[in-house]
Amino acid sequence: MKKMEPNTVSGNLIGHSADQRQDPSSRRATIAAKARVKPKECFNNLLHHLTYELVEECLAKIPKSSAVGVDGMSVTQAKENLSWLLPPILQQIHEGRYEPPAVRRVYIPKTDGKLRPLGVPAVLDRAIQSAMTKILNEIYEQDFLNCSFGFRPGLSCHHALATVNSILFRFRAEHVLEVDIQDFFGSLSHEWLMKFLSLRVGDRKVIQLIKGWLKAGVLENGEWSEMKKGTPQGGSISPLLGNIYLHYVLDLWFEKKIKPKFKVKANLVRYADDFALFFNEPSAVEDILAPLKVRLAQFGLTISEQKTHKTNLGTRENTSDHHRRRMTFLGFNIYRTKSRHGTGIKTVFETESKRLGRAKISIREKLKSIRHYPLKVQSKIINEILRGHINYYGIAGNGKRIGRFRGFVRREWKHWLSNRSQHGRLTWDDFMKIEAKFPLVAIKIRISYQELQSFARL
Repeated sequence: MKKMEPNTVSGNLIGHSADQRQDPSSRRATIAAKARVKPKECFNNLLHHLTYELVEECLAKIPKSSAVGVDGMSVTQAKENLSWLLPPILQQIHEGRYEPPAVRRVYIPKTDGKLRPLGVPAVLDRAIQSAMTKILNEIYEQDFLNCSFGFRPGLSCHHALATVNSILFRFRAEHVLEVDIQDFFGSLSHEWLMKFLSLRVGDRKVIQLIKGWLKAGVLENGEWSEMKKGTPQGGSISPLLGNIYLHYVLDLWFEKKIKPKFKVKANLVRYADDFALFFNEPSAVEDILAPLKVRLAQFGLTISEQKTHKTNLGTRENTSDHHRRRMTFLGFNIYRTKSRHGTGIKTVFETESKRLGRAKISIREKLKSIRHYPLKVQSKIINEILRGHINYYGIAGNGKRIGRFRGFVRREWKHWLSNRSQHGRLTWDDFMKIEAKFPLVAIKIRISYQELQSFARL
């Protein structure tokens, strides 16, 4: 008798057709190929791609330290019990009977001192969301425009920053409208999102599954509350849903409707819900603001006046020119200045002061908590943090700021080593001996000006 595979959760999946015996990623690639050549095609048969193997693959990528959801199950427990936990859930999904568990709400600090609500789905539900995201990405990666960068496969903030650099050099589009959408993930309309999804997704059970995630509600202090709008930040599928929403609300509108009307150069760079509009004439910044507010309001979105700025990145022409000269984007202050030899203009990316301050507070708390660990373990933990900081902020023009951060880490490490006992403070000579044995990672610019060009998408 043939052994049943783990993903045989419903009658239509028992056994394996020739198509099912293909590699799952190859089967999903056929979706991408079809979406690419048929940009208006509505896909009616997607759910069979949601298999045991794909969910298992997504679960394996969730860090073991991830927070637990409302069911209290850890990542390790979910992995150990997957063989009997997942098949019934997949069967419920394929039969349209699945009711996703509520999302546990927690709060994390923001750079302005306020708290940001974060949703923590149950671990297994998070893996299922991630699997569905992989399937839907095969469609939407063919649709998304080059101006969109956030939470997309193969793209990062560095691609967005490099594109900003190219726009400034190629088009001299130095007049910028920096825009922040107020509570975007908590404001997007479920009704509009479903309309947007239905343009490409015709599989009724997939739509039903996504509706279930949106309507699952949140659990806070033991009390359940309904979510009438928005999608919880923290869910694996939330970034994709946000990108789909803004693809139709903003990206297509700007590229197809607004951009052709401008006689000047106009460009959009968006990373999730943070975006900037670039023009080579200051009047265009004034002209776009009112239509943009109206457009967003049509879909339940509001611009944050406090975080939206008009910025002139051009060189200052006289001392009475008091325009905002630096834009803030993705944790960087971005400004233009003369090149080293004074023969041209270069774009400088500097770690934003608030981000740098937050990184210092974080590393100080970490060093305090590990000061009694063995030196070898301490150096490993510190270097992991330093390496992550340098990998993110190590962009052309930011050498001084990342060097300043490394210097701060070095001084703080000495300080907390000195506080380990009452035998007196550690001298710099003694500390340098420790440092020689357990060196900190060196400062390195990961992406030079020359390499930035290869990251740009225009």
